[in-house]
Amino acid sequence: QPVNAEAEKSIQNQVESVRRLSVVASQHPYYKYNFSWTRDVQTTVFAILQCAYLGGSISTESLAQQGQLLTIDSVGKILGVPVNLKDEDAFHLSIEEYLHALISLIDELARLAVNSVTLGDYRRPLQISQFIKDIHAGFQILNLKNDSLRRRSDSIKYSVKKVEDVVYDLSLRNLIPSYTEDT
Repeated sequence: QPVNAEAEKSIQNQVESVRRLSVVASQHPYYKYNFSWTRDVQTTVFAILQCAYLGGSISTESLAQQGQLLTIDSVGKILGVPVNLKDEDAFHLSIEEYLHALISLIDELARLAVNSVTLGDYRRPLQISQFIKDIHAGFQILNLKNDSLRRRSDSIKYSVKKVEDVVYDLSLRNLIPSYTEDT
């Protein structure tokens, strides 16, 4: 939890920066300049998603339970920006930015699954495995163009395999905790 507290402070600074950017950028054509900040917005959204997944409370509106995914609307509320505007040319959180951040979250969770086993936490890889598989199933439904989002979404299957390998190794070693031990 101390890590979440420190992360939340940093995320609040990022959120404040995005809010200031929103005020300035909304005065200019969005798609003319969005390449300048889209990667930074993705990184901020990733940080919010990861902190919320790990049980952090980014704002009073988003008291997330550990293992839960925030929706794009929840992230938009946290950032204080509109989501996926189609009718006006103003600053907003696009679906593409959210999906890129979600893929980054999956990549990090795959790393967390491996690292948690080395720290003796054998339950977390099971939770991560189910979460990643659910997200992967959602991405398979999408009809993505052949662009960077499509290429990055193709990498999800490697993260799924990486976590499945961890779970498989745990099961071979009889290290998977039984569900009757849950607290």
